[in-house]
Amino acid sequence: MAADPKQSEVMRQINEAFQAAEAKLARLREAVERNTELARANGKAAFLKDKKEQAHRELGEAVWQSVQQGRLELPAGFAKLLASIAAAEKASADHAAQLTDLLREGEEVAERLKVGKSVAKPQTVVASGTKKR
Repeated sequence: MAADPKQSEVMRQINEAFQAAEAKLARLREAVERNTELARANGKAAFLKDKKEQAHRELGEAVWQSVQQGRLELPAGFAKLLASIAAAEKASADHAAQLTDLLREGEEVAERLKVGKSVAKPQTVVASGTKKR
């Protein structure tokens, strides 16, 4: 029995469509793999950058501590940076002192409110007469 030519044509078209889909899937898989590699590389680059910045911060703090303790003297070219750091530390300390003062004032107010609530206050009449409707 001979195969129906229409059926053979349909099978050929299905086979071509299947092969095209497989090719697209392979290209998609390759693109996903490339993007995954790029994401990993970017993640590693960000991690290494953060690690480098942390090392710089630690070095800077160690140098600053040594300068503050008089164990290290930097060249005159660093004077502006040192003054900037000193000003930032002073501003931070001043701000911390203001916060401490505000918290202390809040505690004092809270204590006064506690004491004030325990003593019954006499009620005073604000207005006399009858209500107006």
